[in-house]
Amino acid sequence: MRMKYFWLVLNTALVVLAFRGGYVSMNPDRLRHTNPDATLCLIAVLITPPFTVGCVAYSIRRWKTDPLFRPSWSRNPFNWWGDPLQALFVYTWVMVAVTLGSGVQHPSFGSVGFWTLGVYSSVAIGLVAGQILVYRIYRQHIASR
Repeated sequence: MRMKYFWLVLNTALVVLAFRGGYVSMNPDRLRHTNPDATLCLIAVLITPPFTVGCVAYSIRRWKTDPLFRPSWSRNPFNWWGDPLQALFVYTWVMVAVTLGSGVQHPSFGSVGFWTLGVYSSVAIGLVAGQILVYRIYRQHIASR
């Protein structure tokens, strides 16, 4: 029971810290030596859905994690191969928090900040799309805990 609350607090802290990290990443000093662009946004949104499906497929085939358990806030988010839906769930929330945190930064962050926000958004959108694919492809493997 104690571990349940530990993971609840840790998962919540990860999301809160990700929001702060997204906000801080839009600081002009941090953006100075970066070069995101539309190509990186496209690559991010195209790579993350197959990544999510691949993680779950690898977990089922290699680590024999069948059935897959629906994610919750009270489990370990770092067990990629043993509990891939949980890891993807928390990682998606972290990327959404990074995107929101960077979006609330002052709007005059320039074109580099705009494309940085675009990359964060692309990864978050790709993860959401990947999870939708995972839940449709592997729905017969998913069980509630």
